[in-house]
Amino acid sequence: MSRRIRNKQLRVMTYNIHQGMTAYRRQIALSTLKEAIKSLKIDLVLLQEVAGVRSGRKRSEKGLDPAETPFQLEALADAIWPYSAFGRNSVFSGGFHGNAILSKFPIQKVENTDLSLVKGLVRRGLLHAEIEVGGRGFHVLCTHLGLLEAERTRQVKRVVDYIDSKVPAGLPLVLGGDFNDWRERVSGKLARHCKLDEAFLKRDRKHARTFPSQMPLLRLDRVYFRGLKINEAIQVQGRPWLFLSDHLPLIVEFSLP
Repeated sequence: MSRRIRNKQLRVMTYNIHQGMTAYRRQIALSTLKEAIKSLKIDLVLLQEVAGVRSGRKRSEKGLDPAETPFQLEALADAIWPYSAFGRNSVFSGGFHGNAILSKFPIQKVENTDLSLVKGLVRRGLLHAEIEVGGRGFHVLCTHLGLLEAERTRQVKRVVDYIDSKVPAGLPLVLGGDFNDWRERVSGKLARHCKLDEAFLKRDRKHARTFPSQMPLLRLDRVYFRGLKINEAIQVQGRPWLFLSDHLPLIVEFSLP
């Protein structure tokens, strides 16, 4: 049974949690991060750099070994978000991290697409969850693009092709994440090819500053959408967010059609 949305409003957050470390690479209590997110009353949480520990066992062709559960996702999941999806991207000695989606609403299907292009660079991915909101299909995508502009250019092309082939034009779509787009070139491409608006660019005529968290200068994190009406776009600031990650989170509230 699909959950009802009060006043047909949907609150979406995107947040790079930096593997649960502060800007100074000090580990934080995940319970603190969880309570901070809960306080914002979010319906869909899009997270980047959610970490886990490798089991040392081989990965099956069907996906992650059951022992390789991202412990940070387990720690952040809550009765508020009974549904979740995870896409593993970067693997390193003893661990891994990737993108995650926490949802108040049933997730019908999940697909994780590898966006990695150059061997030796940090692996990147696009996590796609098809959910049901108010009895209607809804597509949510979470991504974290590369640091090099040439790499990002090719990754954006892959994202565009994926949306064209996997997301029906008539259904609502939200694409959020850390785009590392410090030159601010991605939004124009997504607008031209996918008819996607960026929430802060549409609302305030400029992208939100999100990095570094204690003195945000770069506009790296985004929330793109189509098939929805934007009510509010919020750059979350102040305590405790200054110390929970090296990025600041963004919240966008939508009205559903």
